[in-house]
Formats: sequence, C-alpha cells, structure tokens
Amino acid sequence: MFKKYWHIIISAIILLSIVGYQFYLKSGIEQINTAELAEMLNNHDTDNIFFLDVREVNEYNEGHIEGMLNIPLSVLDTEYNEIPKDNTVVIICRSGNRSLQAANILKDLGYSKLINVTGGMLNWNGNVIK
Repeated sequence: MFKKYWHIIISAIILLSIVGYQFYLKSGIEQINTAELAEMLNNHDTDNIFFLDVREVNEYNEGHIEGMLNIPLSVLDTEYNEIPKDNTVVIICRSGNRSLQAANILKDLGYSKLINVTGGMLNWNGNVIK
C-alpha cells in the first residue's frame, strides 16, 4: 500500500514540514500589518519603541517610513548593538520575509519584545521619505 501512495505521503510530509517551520519562525514574535504600524506611528507614545527597517541601503534610500532606522539584514548580526534590548523592536522590510528573519536573529540574541510587520513596504500606504 505504501508503494501505491508514496508520492502523496511524501507530499504531505513536506507540506507539514513547511507549515511547522513557518510556525516555529513566528513563535514569540508578534505579527502586525501596515495599518497597525501606521496606528503605532501616529501614537505619540513611542519612546520605548525602536522602529527598524532591514532592507538594503539602496532600497531604504528609494523610500522609507519616517522614524525607521536602517540596519540591513546583511549586517544585522554585527550592528545589532545599536538596538536597545529593553525596547519593543518593530521590524519592516520589503515584504515581511527579511523582517521575520531579522526578528529571529534578534530573538536568538536575547531580544524579547519583537514585532514583525507583515506585508512590509509593499503594503505600506502611508508617506515615504526619499
């Protein structure tokens, strides 16, 4: 019977592995959308929030959200000391993938208050600085 359905069983295992891996990546990391980010930025009580854009410098320079500090994902493992550990860290990138990777790097470095912006700059409808 296994020989007859091996392709279905293997496909199911792969699918479950992918779903499980995505769940693992998001564990301990809050997810918000760009509308929630806009609300957060409009709230004037942002003293304990660090806004981080992990896109590459050229992407950041093409247009970024006011108040976001740029530390590209490619150098985050050496430049993370600029990010205060006691602050909530809100992370954005182009689509939400690199920001989730950055959040996991920071989680491994001992940061605990992490927020990933799903959809990233592709879904941002607010003003950008060029």
